[in-house]
Amino acid sequence: MLKEQTGFGSTIEEAYEQAKTNLILELGAEKFSEDDIQFDIIEMPKKKTLGIFGGCKAEVKAFIELPDPKKPKANKPKKDKKPNKAKAEKPQKATAEVEAKTTIPEDIVTVSADEIAPDSRAGKAIAYLKNILAQLGCENIEIKVAEKENGAALYLSGDGLGVVIGRRGETLDALQYLTSLSANSASGYYKVTINIGNYRERREQALTSLARRISNQVLRTGRNRTLEPMNPYERRIIHTAVQEIEGVTSNSIGEGSGRRVVISAVGGRKGGAQKAAPVEAREPKKDSEIPLYGKIN
Repeated sequence: MLKEQTGFGSTIEEAYEQAKTNLILELGAEKFSEDDIQFDIIEMPKKKTLGIFGGCKAEVKAFIELPDPKKPKANKPKKDKKPNKAKAEKPQKATAEVEAKTTIPEDIVTVSADEIAPDSRAGKAIAYLKNILAQLGCENIEIKVAEKENGAALYLSGDGLGVVIGRRGETLDALQYLTSLSANSASGYYKVTINIGNYRERREQALTSLARRISNQVLRTGRNRTLEPMNPYERRIIHTAVQEIEGVTSNSIGEGSGRRVVISAVGGRKGGAQKAAPVEAREPKKDSEIPLYGKIN
């Protein structure tokens, strides 16, 4: 069952927010997650000629696929069940504790943060990071460091680190950016990456799965799909995953923090009417050649 609403605005972002709000008001926020909402751009905004003639607002359609309502089953008389023996419930671990367990690949050589020279660029990054963690109330945090040319990877483990990740990794990305700045100098750019509870790997898997699922919908329906705004690192993951799927392509629209990926069928084909060029003909993107916040389409 498909539910949809249309929004208008002077920019794509305004139309996107209006369409999403209309859909939430129609269905109720408790019936679905905002992450499940998908978008189609119907009309791009156009400026008026001489400020008088023509022009139009941006038009965006928000839609969501909901399961079809099932027919109520006839009530059957319940049979008396024998009482089960009570089982001892195992206490569940807090989310922050689960996220704090970071597994480092065997091929990566790391050392303790205490072994890094304080006056080195990695040492400055660690000192800055420790200060921020202390301000957030994160204590007894273990930091492992893997140094490489012009950069370092910091792996954090300990309790209470869920707050450092934040919503969809936004806090972690911001902290990583600031930590990199603290280690930079006039001698060149020094890139610092921070990983907590293998969040980067889990986020990449989730985005890759999302790209494949949306691509299959595009191939099935022939309709473009517009994803939610993402940072350059996440957009790169989507583009790379889409590139490996025959019959679909992707590009980015919008500006700044509102920039998002659009997945569409190659040549505008619908329902598999026309076969696209094989994906093997395209040269895959190399992740290692693209910086975290480099120039991403």
